[in-house]
Amino acid sequence: MSKWATLALVAAVLLLIQWKGAHPAFAERLMNVWSHKKPLGGRELIADPDFKAGFLAIRACRNPDGDFLCAKASRYQLKSPDRPDMADVKPVWELAQWGSRSNLGGGGRFDGGYGWSTPDKRLVVYPDGRVELAVSGDSELGGKYNSNRAALPNLILQQTIAAPGTYGRHIPSLDRMQRLTFNLDFRRVYDDPNKKPGYDTSRHAIIFPVNFTIQNLNRRSPGYGEYVWLQISTYDDRYALQTSERDRTQIDLGTKRLIYFIPPSKLSNRSTHLGEWVQFHGDILPYARRAIEIASKKGFLRSVRLSDYKVGGVNIGYELTGLNISTFQFRRLSLKASTDD
Repeated sequence: MSKWATLALVAAVLLLIQWKGAHPAFAERLMNVWSHKKPLGGRELIADPDFKAGFLAIRACRNPDGDFLCAKASRYQLKSPDRPDMADVKPVWELAQWGSRSNLGGGGRFDGGYGWSTPDKRLVVYPDGRVELAVSGDSELGGKYNSNRAALPNLILQQTIAAPGTYGRHIPSLDRMQRLTFNLDFRRVYDDPNKKPGYDTSRHAIIFPVNFTIQNLNRRSPGYGEYVWLQISTYDDRYALQTSERDRTQIDLGTKRLIYFIPPSKLSNRSTHLGEWVQFHGDILPYARRAIEIASKKGFLRSVRLSDYKVGGVNIGYELTGLNISTFQFRRLSLKASTDD
């Protein structure tokens, strides 16, 4: 899993302090990410869902937990020339490259889109709103399985929602919500598992999850800052269709927090292994509440009051332990909160 949550509170605050300083690199406009109008269908919690303002990239770190200087290094921007109106807007989205051998940079055209690539990976944003992430696991891992690395390769797009940070914003707490409607269109363009000697189906794979943090953001609560992961798996090369009627949880090794897995079959009844566009859609509020209940019982959260919890942030992208050579696309990412007021 991305290291985002581990660094979210500290890194976001540090970035906010830097931006407020006099350094010219931070003399940028901020995007208006919040509408005070109450739109039909709920208030959109994800800012810049079309990635118009580009990305604030975190440099590749082979060991983000152990290499403090690398993990805290200054970010650099990836901007598309197709959006000159966003040239001086500070990106809402961060791009994490933990465990990678290379840093995305430069830029160029890819089948009508604009993106960035290295021999290991690629990120492209298309005019119609599609986002493409591609990777050569064979290149990233040097052709050898190595699940014991400090950080395995991933390419993760992430943003704060209610958590502290430059774009952290006031949103309703879970007790005020009636629905929390998630949407994503996802497509596997290509995936070659590239199995070699040493392959272990229980350890080697490529997955493409969407993760939300359900976080205690009540400063008066003794559990302030604590959170649980809420994960939606859109793709796992080992399972064509993931179904479960039982609560499934796991402790994330990177953040030491509990992950609650929303069964993908509750949001879509189609497999993403067929290569067609698949829509994931549904109300995930019951799962957010259930995640708090279970995490509290297991000792990961001190508070069970829904009024303490908000959606802290989101990340989406691939996580790699295999030698897969893969290309994925997604579009129409959305999370809408409906309230009774």
